[in-house]
Amino acid sequence: MSNINLLVFLRFLFIIISQILIFNNILIFGVSPNIYLIFLIIFPLNYNKSFMYLYMFIAGLILDLFSNTYGIITFSLLISSLLKIYFLKFSFGHFDASKVRKTADYIRETSLYQKITFLILMFFTHQLILYSVEAFSFEKFSWVVKKTVLSTIISIILSYIFILIFFNKNAR
Repeated sequence: MSNINLLVFLRFLFIIISQILIFNNILIFGVSPNIYLIFLIIFPLNYNKSFMYLYMFIAGLILDLFSNTYGIITFSLLISSLLKIYFLKFSFGHFDASKVRKTADYIRETSLYQKITFLILMFFTHQLILYSVEAFSFEKFSWVVKKTVLSTIISIILSYIFILIFFNKNAR
């Protein structure tokens, strides 16, 4: 197993296990933070796309199994992984993904505004899809918006803290 494959697999295990054991049991204002999206955000850009979708599918299935969400997390993770490249281009400008050697490069060397824009786009879209499919009704539109905004804010704050800790640790 090569170094990058081992790193991706260990990140996968760490984030999924921490989501299941810690963050699924935390309720902040009635929502639990969805930290598992960090795995998609820090997933290497030059990695095989098929493996990325496979990792997202397996992560979604595992999280659905332990969260009793019947495939909703899997669906929203796969849609978010499809939209990731468009959000990167929108947030960080035009860049060639094949030239970015580390995911930390486009996170560490950009402005706070670009980082927050990317996180908001990723989390808001993911949460909107997640709660829209969960409610699956226009009658619960206000509930979907309330849960989406609240969960996005909580997840972004916790995820940004973890991303800063993670990438500052690698910078040393």
